[in-house]
Amino acid sequence: MAGVQSKRPARKARIAPEQVRQQIVDAFAIKAKAIGLRGVMMGEIATELRVSASTLYKHFPSKEALTLACVERWADEFAAAEAAFTPAPKRAAFDQFLHWIDVWSDAHGALSPAFVRDLETDYPAAFKRFRAVINQRKRQGAALLRPQLKPELDERVALAVLDLIMTTVLRPEFADRLRISRHEAIRTAVAIWAGGALDRRGQLRALRAR
Repeated sequence: MAGVQSKRPARKARIAPEQVRQQIVDAFAIKAKAIGLRGVMMGEIATELRVSASTLYKHFPSKEALTLACVERWADEFAAAEAAFTPAPKRAAFDQFLHWIDVWSDAHGALSPAFVRDLETDYPAAFKRFRAVINQRKRQGAALLRPQLKPELDERVALAVLDLIMTTVLRPEFADRLRISRHEAIRTAVAIWAGGALDRRGQLRALRAR
């Protein structure tokens, strides 16, 4: 019809490949951390994000590759939360330790028991990376604790006992059996250990008060 211009459909804005990759990891991580890795299908993620299967597999050729990316995201968030804290100068070491406990508790409390179980049984490479992150963070926590230990204690024994406690508490069945959150289980276990191992100058009261 004369004088009437046809309207073409607006083109969809192109999304940068890195942004697509991040969206895939985000969608996968939210589901996997909540219900476990076995409960999340690659096709389900593609449908949710409205991308083709070929696009999904272009970024992540396997579910293990996507699982590894999920673990790396978790590790980055863990590290960023630890770094985003500036303690008061007078109590730098102990305040940093309290912050470390909070970050540790939050990071592990965000992972469902099913996620940890599926990671260990089904995805060995990703689980190896997961364990490496945990061990690295344990070493960082130990470095914060050394100046706070009672001088009469052998630090090797004290830190070995703490490591044993943390390993036990991190098992999903531990908190489930007590019917408390893993966040609370971790904080309580460390507070009990701190009562016997840390030099008492108001520090244990500060740990309990947070």
